[in-house]
Amino acid sequence: MTYAFSLSRIGGTSLASPTFAGIQADAQEAAGHALGFANPAIYQRYGTDAFHDVTDHPFGIRHLAEVRNNYTDPYTKTGPLVTWLRTLGINGEGAAALPAVKGYDDSTGVGSPDHYIQSFH
Repeated sequence: MTYAFSLSRIGGTSLASPTFAGIQADAQEAAGHALGFANPAIYQRYGTDAFHDVTDHPFGIRHLAEVRNNYTDPYTKTGPLVTWLRTLGINGEGAAALPAVKGYDDSTGVGSPDHYIQSFH
């Protein structure tokens, strides 16, 4: 089997961790000094414009969905394209579901950075 380079649109911690590490480095540069452990700075800014609250129903629309096409095997870019209809806000089922609700939640934490870097000036 030959593997080819490909990009995937699946995120999770393997995407979020290095992305936020870069954001944290920019915040440290804006502050002009070492920030140390990130949690105190993050939670100190929770509920401010430093973060955008992410919810299951943006714009007040329930059951917002997207259509995505993926290769059957994204690593080799082979096989027919598979089309998925993904409903936003449905991440798991029953007790395993992780809803993105107003405020802090296990799915999106404190939200996505908005004016986070600027809050260190």
